[in-house]
Amino acid sequence: MYNNFLPRLSKRFLAFIFLLVAGIPVSVLAGGEAGIISLRDQGHFFVGGEKTEAADNGSVQVYNQMFVGYQLPAEKEHRYPLVLIHGGGGQATDWFSTPDGRDGWRDYFIAAGFDVYWVDRPGYGRSPTNVRYGELTESANSSIINFLARSNHWPGDSQDPSDPSILTWLSSSPPGPYAGDAIAASAISELLDQIGPAILVTHSAGAASGWLAADLNHSNVAGIIAFEPGASNMVHEIRKGLTFEPALPADFMPVEDSEGCEAQAPGSPSKLSRYSDFPVHLVGSELGLIAGLPCAVKVFSQAGVNVKYTYLPDLGFTGNGHFMMAETNNGELAQIFIDLAVSIK
Repeated sequence: MYNNFLPRLSKRFLAFIFLLVAGIPVSVLAGGEAGIISLRDQGHFFVGGEKTEAADNGSVQVYNQMFVGYQLPAEKEHRYPLVLIHGGGGQATDWFSTPDGRDGWRDYFIAAGFDVYWVDRPGYGRSPTNVRYGELTESANSSIINFLARSNHWPGDSQDPSDPSILTWLSSSPPGPYAGDAIAASAISELLDQIGPAILVTHSAGAASGWLAADLNHSNVAGIIAFEPGASNMVHEIRKGLTFEPALPADFMPVEDSEGCEAQAPGSPSKLSRYSDFPVHLVGSELGLIAGLPCAVKVFSQAGVNVKYTYLPDLGFTGNGHFMMAETNNGELAQIFIDLAVSIK
């Protein structure tokens, strides 16, 4: 027993000393906040790959593939799995842990008994970029992350572009061009075909991929939980990939209502017919990018969607920002999302 214990103690002690000497916060040794996790299975696979025609020598290329990872708890407690769809400035690792090394939402969801799948949208993370995606015009930088990280709960100085926590979060930002939401949505739809009805949990720009995937494969969507979602006004550009009945005219232009919300004209608005069988939950934080969400609720409702909006300060959570899954109270916030997912029957 002691022979096995001492080497582990020594390694952890040496790591602790190294971090102190290097000036790195020792909280990076944190972990396990979500509780003990037991799994019945874990792994990864790819969906959405397309093949080029065979060359003269018979070889082919694969492109547009999307990486999917998953972990399934030993004791599954909920009917629907969760599919985690990251935002525009990161990858699936955004769900794994926080910049200071605490458990991420993935662990909280698994510990709560959900089967959990996560994706790297094509061109991000482990989903390879290819020449078909075009040239990279701009790469994420610490100033962008530092702007989006604005929060009273960020585990570091959210307004310092050189803060270690900002640089840690930046490290997962995409190195190359993105394939586009239509390609991502097609791959997510293929994933839904494989795992059956699921709840899509989307963040930021990843919401657009989720909206389109739900339209493509609505029978396999049990619900959508979109926090700090982009493209959340369904009558703007995202409408071109959605099914409205009757179809919106080619020259459709939204009109502004008395509260400044751009929506369909009153009377007999077109409906998002493929969204009629599942709920949509929008979640916004006090310091995040939520200015358009109250209007998004109106537009969804007008289109016949069962939509609810959770504004964190209404639940007593003030000062949170766009990257709430990375913030110091992320465990408490995870419970809000768990409760929302459990409410989807």
